[in-house]
Amino acid sequence: MAWKDDLQDASFRGVPFECISTKDAVSKSQAIHQAPYSDEAYIEDMGKDPRKISIQAVFTGEDYKAESDNLIIALDETGSGELIHPIYGVCTASVLSHNVDHDAENVDTCYISIEFILGKDQQKTFFVPVATVDSIDTASIIDAPATALETALEQLNNADKNQFFTVVNNIRNGINTARSYLNLAKATIEDILSPADYIVGLVDDVSQLVTFDTSISAISKWRDLAKRISRFGNLFTDDDTPTSLKQLWTATQVASTVAVTQQIIESVKSDMVAGNEVSLTPIDLAVIRQQNRQVIQAAINTEREQTDDALQLTSVTQIQIYKDVADQLHLQIQELIETRPPITTTTILVPCTLHWLAHQLYEDYTRADEIRRLNPNLQNPAVLLKGMELTVYAR
Repeated sequence: MAWKDDLQDASFRGVPFECISTKDAVSKSQAIHQAPYSDEAYIEDMGKDPRKISIQAVFTGEDYKAESDNLIIALDETGSGELIHPIYGVCTASVLSHNVDHDAENVDTCYISIEFILGKDQQKTFFVPVATVDSIDTASIIDAPATALETALEQLNNADKNQFFTVVNNIRNGINTARSYLNLAKATIEDILSPADYIVGLVDDVSQLVTFDTSISAISKWRDLAKRISRFGNLFTDDDTPTSLKQLWTATQVASTVAVTQQIIESVKSDMVAGNEVSLTPIDLAVIRQQNRQVIQAAINTEREQTDDALQLTSVTQIQIYKDVADQLHLQIQELIETRPPITTTTILVPCTLHWLAHQLYEDYTRADEIRRLNPNLQNPAVLLKGMELTVYAR
């Protein structure tokens, strides 16, 4: 954190003060459930206690007395007030205590040690709706660099025929080599001056390799595909290769990885809808997300190292595209990881506790914490009265 950019001016009830130290303390309440003559216990997290904040304010200068008196008056007022924390910003706090210190060696200086307590933390939404795209258009990833290469090829064709044919042959050989990495059939390039067409065709063919109908685990097949796609990086690395071609090939590697991931996401969604056993666990999905992040970050680093003035604008545009794709992928996979059963309500038929209710609904008393999180306004989880309605997950 850069102090000159992120730190805020501390104040309480609108009275500003200089802050030389802060200390935040958080504790949690734990309920211990233990059977007699047993060494094992079930620990139930009952949530956080109110956060306590200790701040040391300092006033210096000829007017320190008047300024410190203003803060003391604000501290003495009854009730909670607005505290501007120098690090965390605006919060509602009450004063527990404050001490005023004067020191003979520090002339015109006053230290005030204050202890606040946050009675109500910022409201947090349990289920945050996010807009996720159904699928990512991989063609958009290669559009800008493909256009740049098309322009470069046209200029090279007009300026140097021999160099043009050399570059064209390198493109054909490189794409055929990439196809051999993935055991794809060779495809004829109809128009070498239309890079978008044959690159999109390659990415589409790569995406069709995603199948989970064999005895090999889904995550193992993903790792195999990701490893073979990573070999794309060995192509078009010569110094004589045009920069625009290197940019396009980097985008091709990203688009291929994203296309495979899109097929995996669709497969997992189909399994969920059909009620089939999902082929990928949440941990597997997190591994896939991390691999995508690494590939995209490597592409961004490559674009940032771009020194060709003619392609600087393309690099800036492409970096933003990579960032957008990374964000969309994160949301897509996070949505799958956090998928929950539908939420419904249940009516308490007989007086009971949360643990008894969890056992009745799910035959699993440990899900009492889950019900408690869905009902933050519940006063006493040990006393559920007949007729109460609680929010729960459907069975």
